[in-house]
Amino acid sequence: MNMIADIPLLSFREVWKTYGHGEARVPALAGVDLSIARGEFVAIMGPSGSGKSTAMNIIGCLDTPSAGRYGFLGVDAGTLDRSRRAILRNRYIGFVFQGYNLLARTTAAENVELPLIYRGVPARQRRDLAMEALAQVGLQGREHHTPSELSGGQQQRVAIARAIVTRPTLLVADEPTGNLDTQRSHEIMELLVGLNRDHDLTVVMVTHEPDIAAYAERTVGFLDGNIAYDRVNTEPVHVA
Repeated sequence: MNMIADIPLLSFREVWKTYGHGEARVPALAGVDLSIARGEFVAIMGPSGSGKSTAMNIIGCLDTPSAGRYGFLGVDAGTLDRSRRAILRNRYIGFVFQGYNLLARTTAAENVELPLIYRGVPARQRRDLAMEALAQVGLQGREHHTPSELSGGQQQRVAIARAIVTRPTLLVADEPTGNLDTQRSHEIMELLVGLNRDHDLTVVMVTHEPDIAAYAERTVGFLDGNIAYDRVNTEPVHVA
C-alpha cells in the first residue's frame, strides 16, 4: 500500500476561524471538515460572507485557523510560523488572482521569473523556465510584451505561467475569470482543465459563476461558515 498516496493533499479537521472579540466575535468558519486529494479540480462557491474566501486563504497558507487542524501534505500547516508558511507557499503552491497582479513596467517573461528569483534560481535557468511556462499557456512570441501591451486574457495567461513556473503541487485560483468576457473566461478555464488533466496539478478555485464551476470535477458550497454541499459534477464541461 502506498501510504503517501493515501494521505489527502489538504484537509480541514474541525477548522474554525473567528474575527473580533467578545460580543463582536464573528465566526467566518465554524468547524469545517474538508478533504481534497492530489489531482482534483475543486470549485468553491458561496455568497459574500459565506466563508469561502477565508477557507481559500487558509488553503493557500495566507492565514491560519483559530482552532482545528489544517493539514497540507501531511504537515499541520496551521501551526507553522509566518516564515515557514512562506517557504511552503513558495515550494508547493501557485496563485492566480482575479486582478492578475502583474508588475506594470515588467515584461511577461520577467513577471513569470519572479517566483524563481525568490527561490534563488540562476538567471539563465530562470529565463529558460519562464519561456517554457509561457509556451505552456500559449504565449509564444509575447515574452517581451508588458501588461499594457497584452489583452486581459493574455495577462491572465501570464499570471498562470507565473503560478506554474515553479511546478507547484497546488494551484489556488481566486475568481480567475472575474475580469474577463465570456469567451476569454472559457479559454482560461480550458487552460486550467488542461493543466489539471495533463500535469496532475491540483486546482482549487473560488468562483461565483456556475458556468465556470461546471469545469471542475467537484463543487464545494459554503454558507454561513459551513459547507452547505459537497458534490461531484457528474457532467463537467468537456475540454478536448
